Amino acid sequence: MAFPPDPGLREMDLVILRHCEKSGEGLCDPLTEKGAADAVTLAKRLEGEGIDAIFASPYRRSQETIAPFAKAAGLEIVVDGRLQEWQISPTALKDMKDHAPRMVGDRHYRAPWSETMDEVWARLVPALEAIRASGAKKPALACHFGVLSIAMTHLSDSFGPQHWKLINQPTAVHAHRGEWKILELEGVAPARLHV
Repeated sequence: MAFPPDPGLREMDLVILRHCEKSGEGLCDPLTEKGAADAVTLAKRLEGEGIDAIFASPYRRSQETIAPFAKAAGLEIVVDGRLQEWQISPTALKDMKDHAPRMVGDRHYRAPWSETMDEVWARLVPALEAIRASGAKKPALACHFGVLSIAMTHLSDSFGPQHWKLINQPTAVHAHRGEWKILELEGVAPARLHV
């Protein structure tokens, strides 16, 4: 993986979340009943983490995942389109067993009608720079599997594709100064891993 163009991005103190269990793949598909309950549990877990700003993808599932915490903390959810999911075409998803090893092994590989890992990172860099410029000390980013995995692969030398299997629905990762840890979510049984 390439290093970020601005090493200062690794200095950021971030909590990056993958959304809770979703009811579908669409932009407006809500969380399932289990996902909504897990979002409430997640909100309780995030209390005391020092989160002072929230940024979310335009997908409803990401915003619903962080909404209970935002309400409890009195924080606004700022929607940023650059945090949207890694765009992988239905054709590529259908044949993911064939594409996944190449997508993970070659950040320039383009599955049919899909974004490369480098293209996802290229849109995440300005989003992270804007978040850093916002003055937030410890922002939370409510997003998706692809965004979390690609961002963490760049923000930490010790997080690689072998760790992607740890990212379930939901997952919360704390990243700071190139280090990372998964925040344990007591009482939340991970949804079936769906990449």
